[in-house]
Amino acid sequence: MPSKIGVALFRDASPFSKNDNIACEYGGRPFYFGSTSDLPAQTLWVTNCDSEKLYEAGLSRAPSIASDGYFRTRLSQIVSELGLSIHTLEHQVAILAEILGSAAAMLKAQLGLIEYPAYGMAQAVGQLYGSQEPPRGSAMFQIAEQACQRYTACKRTRRHEQADVFSFWFPREQWASEMLELPVPAGNVNLVPLHNLPDMGKDPQTLANWAFDQKIPLFARIRIHGLEESVGELMNYGAGALDVQKSSREGRAYDARNFREWCALPELAFLATYGSIEVIQVAVASGWHNTGLRTLRSRLSAISYAYGLAAENLWVGTLRRNSGYFNICKSLSTAWLQAEDRMRCLLTAKKLFGQGMEITTYGNGRIGVVCAKSVRNLIPQAARESGLLYPGSLPDLAVYPANKTIPLHVQQHLISAREYARNVQVDKQCLKELEQATNALKSSAK
Repeated sequence: MPSKIGVALFRDASPFSKNDNIACEYGGRPFYFGSTSDLPAQTLWVTNCDSEKLYEAGLSRAPSIASDGYFRTRLSQIVSELGLSIHTLEHQVAILAEILGSAAAMLKAQLGLIEYPAYGMAQAVGQLYGSQEPPRGSAMFQIAEQACQRYTACKRTRRHEQADVFSFWFPREQWASEMLELPVPAGNVNLVPLHNLPDMGKDPQTLANWAFDQKIPLFARIRIHGLEESVGELMNYGAGALDVQKSSREGRAYDARNFREWCALPELAFLATYGSIEVIQVAVASGWHNTGLRTLRSRLSAISYAYGLAAENLWVGTLRRNSGYFNICKSLSTAWLQAEDRMRCLLTAKKLFGQGMEITTYGNGRIGVVCAKSVRNLIPQAARESGLLYPGSLPDLAVYPANKTIPLHVQQHLISAREYARNVQVDKQCLKELEQATNALKSSAK
C-alpha cells in the first residue's frame, strides 16, 4: 500500500492525456508527468478523473491511482469552493496537495490507520464503523431500501442567463458532529397495527409528535395526497418516486414525482407539516444505536478546511456497509441518517427558494443553486442567516463583516479572500492538535 499521498491533475481531466499533466506530493513540489507510469508508485495519487474514466483507462484497480471522489467531495467542487480556478494548474496542485494531504493525515490519526486506503476515505470509515445490511427479501431490507434516499434533484421551473451555478454548504465539522451524535435505529423491525397507535394513525402529525416524544425509532409507509407547492417542487426525485402531475397557482403543470413508499420518522414529520399524507403501515425498530465516532470539537477544527473534509468522510462513512465493497448500506440506520440530513437541508433550501434562488439539489450537508443576477447580491447575507458557506469562486461579492469569535465567519473570510497560506497554516495547527488529542486518549486507555 502507498505510504505517501499526493494530487495528480490531468489536462482536461482525462487519464489519456500525455501532455501538461502536473502532480505534487503532500509536502513536495509540483512536477509535470506524461502518464501514470511516471508517477512514483509509493504515493497514492488522488486525480481529477472520475471513476468511469479511470475504468476506461484500465486504472480503476491500480493501488496508487484514486478517483476525484477519494475524499467524497470531488476535486472540482473543492477547486470551486476555494476559488482556485483563477490560478495556474501548478499553483492549484500545490495547494490541493497540502490541504488534501492534511485531511488524509487527520483521518489516519483519528481512525488509527497505518496506510492510506486505496479506494476512498469513506470506505475506510465504513469498514470500521459501517453497518450490516439485512438479508435481501426480508421485511427490514424492504423498508430500509425504500426509505433510503441520499440525494435529491429538484424540479427545474426557471431558466436564467448570466446566472451563477454553485453550492452552498454547511460547515462540515459542525454538520458531521451533529450527524454522528444522533442515535439511529438498530435491531429487528416489527409492524405495529394502526389501532395501537395514537389516533389510530390517522393524523400523521400526532403520530410523529408521539414517536419523537417517546423516542421511538419509527418508520411509516405513506401515500402522499398533496404537498405545499414549493415543497412539492423541491421533493421531486428519489427512492420510490412516481410521476405525479400537479398544477401551480398560475395553472402551470409540473411533474411533482413526490410519491414515497417508506420513510423514516424525520421525513414523516416534515411531510406531515407541509402536506397531506396518509399513513398506511407503521414499523418500529427494536432499539437505538450509536457508533460512538466523534469529531474533534475545537475552534481550530471548526475553521480548518482540511478537517472539514475529514469530518465529512467520518459521518458519510457510517452510511456504508462494514464488509464487501463498503458501498452505501441499505439499512434502517442509513435511511434514518439520510432523512435527518435531507430534511435539514430541505428546510434551508426552502428558505433560499423563497429568496429567489432556484434549487437544483440538496443533501449531504449541501444545497445546489442557480442564482439569477437579480438576487446575486443576496448570497453573502443569505449564507450568514442560514449558517452556510459559499464558494470563493464567486467574484465581486461584498463579504459580510466578520465576527472573529464565530468560526463560520472566519472560515468564510479565509475562503473569500483566498488566503490559501493561512488556510494551510490552520490545517497544520489542527492536525497537530488532533494528533495530541489522539495520543492523550491512547495514553489514558493504557
